[in-house]
Amino acid sequence: MLERIESLFKKVDVLFEWLTVLTLGGMTLAIFTQVIFRYVLSAPLAWTEELSIFMFIWMTFIAGYVAARKGKHIGVDALRERLPSFGRKGLECLSNLICTVFFSIIVFSTVLFWPKLMRQTSPALELPMAYVYLIMIVASFFIAIWYAVLAVVSISGKDAVRTGGSGGKCG
Repeated sequence: MLERIESLFKKVDVLFEWLTVLTLGGMTLAIFTQVIFRYVLSAPLAWTEELSIFMFIWMTFIAGYVAARKGKHIGVDALRERLPSFGRKGLECLSNLICTVFFSIIVFSTVLFWPKLMRQTSPALELPMAYVYLIMIVASFFIAIWYAVLAVVSISGKDAVRTGGSGGKCG
């Protein structure tokens, strides 16, 4: 079962890694275009700054998922290292469950605000803000699922999910 979950996550990983590259590239292109129009042509564009901010929001959440999958989120190991094996597993499980709840709350809250976000539009691009915040739902959903899997793995003692460079650390 864990192998199937890991296989699915690896496919999502590839998608999110490419989305990170594309959003960073798009953001760089938008900023470069703004610089050219502002300083070379003396005709600044109103939409490039807003677009780059929205792409930065997307890149932050996409890369947050990638970091969660690779176990690259910051953590403090001082207490964990002093605990016996059983305590480490319990603390790891608790930490992963807290992260699961946190990201689930983000998903739930953003879904609740969705109707309001559809009515609110951005000033320059006139996009519904729901499109900007859509990534909060998608990335937080996958992060929450991943931390839930890590919580189960930490209790069961199976390390199958963590092989192949994946892992997880929250808190």
